[in-house]
Amino acid sequence: MQGDAILGTILFMITWKWFIVEGILLFILGIFAIAQPEIATLTVVELLAWLLIFVGAFSLFGGVTSRSGPRVPSSLVGGIVALVCGIVMLVIPEIVVGTATIIIALFFLLSGFAEISSSFSLRSIGGHNNHWGLAFFNGLISVVLGIVLLTYWPEVAILGLLLGINFLFSGSYLISLGWFFRNAPAH
Repeated sequence: MQGDAILGTILFMITWKWFIVEGILLFILGIFAIAQPEIATLTVVELLAWLLIFVGAFSLFGGVTSRSGPRVPSSLVGGIVALVCGIVMLVIPEIVVGTATIIIALFFLLSGFAEISSSFSLRSIGGHNNHWGLAFFNGLISVVLGIVLLTYWPEVAILGLLLGINFLFSGSYLISLGWFFRNAPAH
């Protein structure tokens, strides 16, 4: 039993530092995205493209190296589709930005609602006033940014700017969360 408490304390001490590190990185990325929103928008599309290429290559490799089975055709077709989509995103990213805008808007909405929900549960268990309030505010900002992205959807240049704003608020919240955990009494 005491070993579990020691392990829990060690994990707790490590966890708060990662919240602060992630918060600082998001904050810095937010500043860059706000300073260069067009580059931030194209960077998001390029990262998605490389992810699809990477996933497609692995899927194709899995389909080719499998001897037989029901997954071989879907691995091959899925890998080809992912590779083609990734390459198209790299070659003509301007066309893909509109779709990426909708996906990121939905992400903002869903993650914002999840953050708001967690802030209410944190408040109900007696969370620190500033902490649950910051969680609620961060979720609210995400929902508002998602709505703004969907409202101005044909205008995709706003994506990088709103992504930067979201990164700033999320980074600030994670730094605050890490600081909260750092100063919280060990349980």
